[in-house]
Amino acid sequence: DALLINPYGLHFTEVTASNLIKIDTAGRVVDQGSAKFPFQPIGYVIHSAIHTNRPDLACLMHIHSAPGIAVSAAVEKIEPVCQANVELGEISYHSFRGVVFNPEDKEPLSRDFPAPSKTLIMRNHGLLTGGSTIEEAFNTMHFLHQVCQCYVDCGYTSSPIPADRLISQDVLESSVEGNVECRYDTATGVQEFEALARLLDYQGFETGYPYSEASKEILEKQSGKQCGRCVQRTEDLRSSSG
Repeated sequence: DALLINPYGLHFTEVTASNLIKIDTAGRVVDQGSAKFPFQPIGYVIHSAIHTNRPDLACLMHIHSAPGIAVSAAVEKIEPVCQANVELGEISYHSFRGVVFNPEDKEPLSRDFPAPSKTLIMRNHGLLTGGSTIEEAFNTMHFLHQVCQCYVDCGYTSSPIPADRLISQDVLESSVEGNVECRYDTATGVQEFEALARLLDYQGFETGYPYSEASKEILEKQSGKQCGRCVQRTEDLRSSSG
């Protein structure tokens, strides 16, 4: 019945859990959060349209990266060209209808992103992924971006893909099965997301991420090493200035 959206006007590095705005599916503010910024109507229409139609997707990510925009504008259908395709599953497509901000834009968007697809190419616009968790949505977006980068780097946005460079359906399906077996009893994207969250915590961001016991142990060891290096660096500076 409600969703969280970033305040419009904040840089993405400024967005925190406490300043997210809670709105209902009709676009009414339920909780303003700590920032005094509005939410963007375009974001509301896109996210509410999909969340309403896809209760299986607890998190959506939408980006306008350069390779993503290039592929969305030039490629009719994404073909399996690299290992990252294995992570994408069924890919959906939504044709550009202008800036999405009217309620009547919801139905075509939700119709073009049916289950079980978690990857959407918004033509002439950008990329969108979803997941049952934040980690899954992020993981899918990471690999979708890689595929788009591959298309751009190989020139496949402007020239045909050689037939012998396409991954066969049999190989793709067997790779998907093998990928599942390599998850080590963790949900999709959790290992990767934990690693990125640890990098932020090393820099003092205090993410509050609910780490696994293995990650907590690594954090304690690395934090201790970093503190030791800081102390040594301080002592070196004092010696050189004395």
